[in-house]
Amino acid sequence: MLAIARKCVPFTPYDKDLEKAVVTLVSAAGVHLPDQEPFPTEDPGDVSYRVIPGTRDASHLKIAHHHYDHAEADGDPNIVFPIDTLRELVMDGFIAGVNDNHYSYGFTTRLRELYETTFPEIADKIERSKTKLVLMTAGCPETCHRSVGNLAREIEARGVPTLIISASPAATESIRPPRAMTWEGAAIGRIVGPAGDRATHKKVVRAALEMFVQDSPPGRVVVKNIH
Repeated sequence: MLAIARKCVPFTPYDKDLEKAVVTLVSAAGVHLPDQEPFPTEDPGDVSYRVIPGTRDASHLKIAHHHYDHAEADGDPNIVFPIDTLRELVMDGFIAGVNDNHYSYGFTTRLRELYETTFPEIADKIERSKTKLVLMTAGCPETCHRSVGNLAREIEARGVPTLIISASPAATESIRPPRAMTWEGAAIGRIVGPAGDRATHKKVVRAALEMFVQDSPPGRVVVKNIH
């Protein structure tokens, strides 16, 4: 696990065009494929993670997480794990592509183990891939939003820029993430917008990706206006 003072924010600039970026999605929302073992729904949870191939539609995904209401996301997992939206932005030419693999984990209070074993392993895989940017989301409003902030710091220290789309900005900012944003419609269980609202999903994810090429303050959560 990254050993760095909280007041020091690891930050990797991105100085290329978004049209050249390959994006990886990482989430603490408990997303998994039907043929993968669901995450435990009893405390303290576990420290495992699931690899989600970049070719899988969000409609194929399931959610196992007992610390946030994912009833709406069960019908449209894209609202917490916006893989379909990223692929739409590839088709638009906004980004170059999505990575071959994306990563998901669930709720756990075994945080030291999560930070010292799971997070370095995920960061290693991302660092060794063709990933240029990492987009991140979370499930529950406290533990998950804080843990994904720590994972962002771990990945960023490897030289890969990250950004969290947060529905719990106070929890996110307490971790001093490299980059983070929220927006007026962000809510737990519907990070990028209501189920089925593809236009809003795309606007939110575009706004998040645009922060990689803007002057974004490290350690803060920026509030974006989504029009």
